[in-house]
Order: sequence, then C-alpha cells, then structure tokens
Amino acid sequence: MTLSIRNKLLIAAALSVLMLAASAPAAIAKPNEFDTIVRHLETKYQAKKVHVPFMWLARFAVAVVHPAGVKSFKVTLFENLKFSRDTLDKEMQEVMRDAFSPEWVPILRVRSRDGQQVYMNMREAGSNVKITMVTIDKDQAAVIRATFDPDRLVDFLDNPKIFGISL
Repeated sequence: MTLSIRNKLLIAAALSVLMLAASAPAAIAKPNEFDTIVRHLETKYQAKKVHVPFMWLARFAVAVVHPAGVKSFKVTLFENLKFSRDTLDKEMQEVMRDAFSPEWVPILRVRSRDGQQVYMNMREAGSNVKITMVTIDKDQAAVIRATFDPDRLVDFLDNPKIFGISL
C-alpha cells in the first residue's frame, strides 16, 4: 500500500501542526519565580553563581527520601553582587512582586541596619507548601526554593529522626 502525494502532504501538515501546538506553550511560558529572581540577580547586580559541589546528589537524595517532609529543593548561591544599598530593597520588592503570582503570599521581609535582607514567600500546592526565600548579605546572595509536606514536617519536629536515627 503506497500513499499518494496528497496523503503524504496531509500527514506532514498534520504532524507539523501537532509539533507547533506542542511546542508553543513552552515557547511562551513565563519563567517561574525562582528563575526570574536568579536572572535578576545575575543581570541587574552582575552576580556570579557559586558552584556547590554535589548539590545534584543532595537534591536527588531529598527527592527519594523526603527527609522532614521536604520533597524537593533548589539553591542558587551568588557572590560579587554590585548594588546600591539605597535602592536594593525597593528593587528587590519590585522584582518579588512581579515574579510571584497572586497565589504566593509574602510571609517574611527583613532589612537589617547593616544591609542584610531576607524575603520569603509561600503558597499552597495541593497538600504541599512551596516556599521561596532570597537572602542578601553584603556582596553575597542565596535564592532557595523548597516544596514540603507540612504534616510530615510537623511529625519530624515532634520526633526528629532520619532513617530511624534520632537527631
């Protein structure tokens, strides 16, 4: 059974439409809040990422074991930030406001006299909670994202054990 040229063209057109439809959402998807903040620190403050050895292993272990109810996490560390202390808080608040959707709730914002700043937002994700925290101290910063089960975290706090070993 051979396909006519017309049938081949129809199949090719259908496959092209399917491929475009499947790739379109990825092309126009808004980056998540974590990536938006990381990109801001890299571009606006010319921050350099710090490589953390074996972070991939720690992330894998957490994904498998779920210690204290933590299901996943991501950490990006920076050094050599170049910013003005006078405008940093205002700029970071604006970036945080733009990065997070309305489901996210700001739960912590601290600005110390010596310039340290901490921002934390959270949201519910089904039975889990997601948090994103940004800390800035002098010329260093950390962006941390974690997803955890609050019930398992409470159980862990009541009886802190990992692999049956009390902490």
